Amino acid sequence: MQAQSLSMRTRKERIRILHQIERETNTDSACLDVQTITRWLATLETAVTRETYYSVLAAWSKWLVLNGHRSDDPTVFVQRPRVPRRLPRPVHTKHLERLLQTGIHPQTRTKILLMMYAGLRRSEVAGFGGPKVYLDLVANRLHVEGKGGVHAVLPLHPVIAAEAEAYPQRGYWFPSPVDSSRPIRAGTVTSVIGQAFASIGVHGTPHMIRHWFASTLLAEGVDVRVVQELMRHQSLGTTAIYTKVPLEMKRNAIMRLPTYLAAAIESSLAEPFTRGSAIHSLAY
Repeated sequence: MQAQSLSMRTRKERIRILHQIERETNTDSACLDVQTITRWLATLETAVTRETYYSVLAAWSKWLVLNGHRSDDPTVFVQRPRVPRRLPRPVHTKHLERLLQTGIHPQTRTKILLMMYAGLRRSEVAGFGGPKVYLDLVANRLHVEGKGGVHAVLPLHPVIAAEAEAYPQRGYWFPSPVDSSRPIRAGTVTSVIGQAFASIGVHGTPHMIRHWFASTLLAEGVDVRVVQELMRHQSLGTTAIYTKVPLEMKRNAIMRLPTYLAAAIESSLAEPFTRGSAIHSLAY
């Protein structure tokens, strides 16, 4: 996995899943068979989890075969779990407005603004100011080494530049209270933001703010390819999961359909409703 340049987080999660299936099936992960895998996947709660865990088992089984540890790949005979179409879940703008108007902790406010105006993931917010996520205030840019180790240079929003005045020019913005040389955990970001939303009686997560970032850009008329670049997605298909198309944009799209046939439509409606005219209308 390291040779494939997979992130430490991905490596740890894959190993954790292998330990989990060993523990729950009492079977060595190198000796899994079709029935064991199928039954175990059926015990998992959600379709997304089943599909994710299946992918890990498939990668593991393929590695075992390629390196001569077993002669067959059992996942070939296990149908990949179907995942329902995932819809964007952006937090409502009014909820964000209300949250920012309350007396939340200044650092919590900054975390929310980093997601709103840079579209950062929770892990990127946690490590902000470190070697992977940092500002260049001279060039007005934001450098992010995100998911998969992909490096991106993003334009810096004035809101983020203003926030930077309250934080050190070098070093983590949110250092761990236990070890200041390390950043807080991504889970801490999720917990803090979830509690902030709960304080105003609303359910909200860092991921929902990232959905808001993408959906709001689209609603403001930003080209979807630009949104894809700002979200740092490899495919437009992934961006589509994050971008909710507002009803008003759908209405505007419908209204762009040509209306020059209106006279012909009115004329056909004015004709006596005979069998022939009905057939004519259907053909039209």
